[in-house]
Amino acid sequence: MKEDFKYEIWNLPSYITELESRENLTDKDLENISGGAMNRKLAASVLAGLSIFTITPTLLNQTVDAMLPVSTSNSELIKQYNFEITKEQAIEDINYVLKAIKDNHVSSVEKIPDEVTNQAKIEIENLKDKVSLIDEWRIISRILAKLHDAHTRVVPPDFLNKRMPFDTEYEDGKFICKSGDFKGCEIVAINDILISDLYKTFQNHYSYEIEEWTEHNFFESPSYFIPEWKLALCGIDTSKPIKVSFNTQSEVQSKDFETTEIKVPNEDSEHWVSYEIDEKNSLGVFKLNHCRYNEEYLNTLLNFYKEVSQKKIKNMAIDLRKNPGGNATAAELFALGLKNLSEFKSVSHDERSDNKLLRYDGNTMNKDDVEKYRISCLGENYDKNLLFGGKVFLLTSHATFSSALLFAEIFQDNHLATIVGEVPGNSPEHFSSLVSRKGFETSNAGLKLYTTHKKGYRIDKTKDGIKLIPDVQVPAKDALNKVYEIIKNNK
Repeated sequence: MKEDFKYEIWNLPSYITELESRENLTDKDLENISGGAMNRKLAASVLAGLSIFTITPTLLNQTVDAMLPVSTSNSELIKQYNFEITKEQAIEDINYVLKAIKDNHVSSVEKIPDEVTNQAKIEIENLKDKVSLIDEWRIISRILAKLHDAHTRVVPPDFLNKRMPFDTEYEDGKFICKSGDFKGCEIVAINDILISDLYKTFQNHYSYEIEEWTEHNFFESPSYFIPEWKLALCGIDTSKPIKVSFNTQSEVQSKDFETTEIKVPNEDSEHWVSYEIDEKNSLGVFKLNHCRYNEEYLNTLLNFYKEVSQKKIKNMAIDLRKNPGGNATAAELFALGLKNLSEFKSVSHDERSDNKLLRYDGNTMNKDDVEKYRISCLGENYDKNLLFGGKVFLLTSHATFSSALLFAEIFQDNHLATIVGEVPGNSPEHFSSLVSRKGFETSNAGLKLYTTHKKGYRIDKTKDGIKLIPDVQVPAKDALNKVYEIIKNNK
């Protein structure tokens, strides 16, 4: 049996952020993304997949801005950077956001959804004469949340980059303190607001398609602690000491805490792509913490298939529990190594092109098409003897998101794997593909936002289009142990 899974944000690579900040991709970039020179002919399709890259606000705010004075107290810092703008300037920024949605989002070809415009009207009606940067961030967050698009978001202000000085964990529906004086105690309230009420506030300010995504981002991420931006998004004034109430079983006790700097540990604990072979239990575990389609992924995958074949391994598990997305081509490449891939169905989607909505139906490849695709993608690396004919499991968590969700959908709907774990973080009928890698920026508050221009649909129309339901549902931390249990029972 393997040790329990634990999600750590620090295992997520910074590759997405690096690409997002780059205005144009060079030919060399395309080679690196598409797997080197041998796969250059796939560069066009890979470039199309690049816009599926996912950056969550939790990831964007882990690096402390070097320009901010570390010695300055949090109260002084917020006062210094949380500037105010006029009501008229705030309205101008809101209209800019609405125009970005109207001009780009796949849902807004004819008009912006009523739910979004109604929320914008409410926000404008309730504006004060002066609006702080944090207030505008929360206002725009509430508007964008009405799109129900987990990829559309407004980035928190840079100065909200600290954390509460204790670790947390979500256990059996309870928010538990894991360090300090109240280790082992349930956190029941912050500033006298019940955690359940704070969570409802968070949901009103966070873009999501299914509740599993907000549950994950509120209780679990970024790394089992409470970040300052999350408190501020819920309306907590982080410039002052924050009162936290704990259930100590005998009574509820409260203590005031100051936020502290986020110390980012070295990212050397686990590589983004790796594998392990357990010969005793005839199981190969392929860990993929990001969907990249490049030469390193290709080489690691080929070596995995070779070792599985040489050691006559009968089972494999693809671990996507820490995977926030990337390039969907990674799923297709993995599937090409499976012997029972006799037919392959891909995702259909709508795409916004100027003021038109284009529909692209998913393709169905027959056995001959699959063989041609194998040869095209793998070239001289293709070896029929390496095709795997055993049992395949795919592990998911609420953190499995974007292209990682598509990975699971492709494998489930093409009957290639048994999905074990939790419902992934977004919907099979989901929005995707960022319009701009640089994002949009409001002129007065300087807030950056991202939006999308595609919507995908479930491959297998007979299955749930709202959630991808694992074939075997267990907590993410127990998924690999469940695979061992299934293997043992099937011997």
